[in-house]
Amino acid sequence: MKRISLTAITRRLVPLMHNIRWRRAIFPLSCRVDFKTRIWIKNKEQLQIGNNVTLNSKEKGYHAAMPFPTTLLVDVPTAKIVIGDNTRINGVYIHAQCEIRIGMNCVIAAGVNIIDSNGHQVHSANRTIGRDKPQPITIEDNVWIGLNSIILKDTIIGRNSIVAAGSVVKGHFPDNVIIQGNPAIVVGQIRLVED
Repeated sequence: MKRISLTAITRRLVPLMHNIRWRRAIFPLSCRVDFKTRIWIKNKEQLQIGNNVTLNSKEKGYHAAMPFPTTLLVDVPTAKIVIGDNTRINGVYIHAQCEIRIGMNCVIAAGVNIIDSNGHQVHSANRTIGRDKPQPITIEDNVWIGLNSIILKDTIIGRNSIVAAGSVVKGHFPDNVIIQGNPAIVVGQIRLVED
């Protein structure tokens, strides 16, 4: 008789429970999503998650403080969030009003905010009304975003790049660079070493 471990059963049941809890979110069976993670979408097409993605909201086993649970918010019917295979997201707030694309093999640390809209108009006599125009964010494959960084609208982060902790990132950045600061600038190059 074949034995099945409790871990194997849990990995298969958790995504099914998430489908019930979040109703509209669909996850591949290989994904790891804990119950503190928050997902708000209007329809299932607004959230595309690749295989072996981790959406973590628990501090246990994580190397730093986690100020808030991972949150995926898509509150405009035409907006979407796309997360590529093997990406790990730990205590990150992602709010899409246009489109946020995160590539494969990315690591995003706790306290990061990824927001494709300012929320308010820049030129306004009354800040309590009106919204700005959202613009897409693209985080390409194999990007590492450090603790407590902020990624703003109209940003592209090139493949294999690193965003240093606490950076405020807006703009288009090439592949293989280290990005740091407020406002973030390129401070170094990355030479890839194959494993």
